[in-house]
Amino acid sequence: MVKCLTIKNIFKIHPLFYIVSILTLITGFFKEFSYIMIIILVHELGHILTSMHFKWKIEKIIILPFGGLTLFNEKINKPLKEEFIIAISGPLTQLLIFSFLKNTLILKYHYFLLLFNLLPIIPLDGSKIINLLCNYLMPFKLCHKLTIIISLVTIILFSFIKFNLVTLIVLIFLIYKIINEVQNHKNIFNKFLMERYLYRINFKKRKVINGYNLNCMFRDYKHLFYVDNKCYSEHQILKKSLTYKG
Repeated sequence: MVKCLTIKNIFKIHPLFYIVSILTLITGFFKEFSYIMIIILVHELGHILTSMHFKWKIEKIIILPFGGLTLFNEKINKPLKEEFIIAISGPLTQLLIFSFLKNTLILKYHYFLLLFNLLPIIPLDGSKIINLLCNYLMPFKLCHKLTIIISLVTIILFSFIKFNLVTLIVLIFLIYKIINEVQNHKNIFNKFLMERYLYRINFKKRKVINGYNLNCMFRDYKHLFYVDNKCYSEHQILKKSLTYKG
């Protein structure tokens, strides 16, 4: 039976949302919280519309009290250009809708959320944009490591700001997501390799790698490996590697 995607099973409300909602009701900031939620929904709408344009499969959209997470059921090896456009479409849609409003309170939260979301911390859009730009210049595995390192450095700096309860909740959530990314680093790289072996994606650009080094593989490139004066295709090297691991 084919599972039909509906608003009910795509949209998920994170438990932190309910906690912060209750806190804003108690402290009398629910009006401000409502403005923030409107901004977040508009921001996520930007991601959703562009992903639909590129026919990306949306797995779920998680609504948090300080942002949203649009998760996709797609290959890692999707075109960098498409993923970059999807990543920046949220901030750009937010700018387009809210920058010209007269309501100073909404503008205040709009710019705060915009700047916060562009911080290079996993899983914020800033970290995705940094990672994608890095992937134009460096191998996939190195880019993922650098994104984690930049996130860790930024979260340490972020921890020096003045704390309140909501800020503490946000900080704990971000630290959790970074730790989760560190733990999944090896699995993410293995998935990157497995996809390229199974699907034989037709990349237009080519890159030569001297030696048997899978860590040098880029996104958006098909590779040729020169090992012991012999030339091997990417598929041959991946088959050998995966067979050896098995």
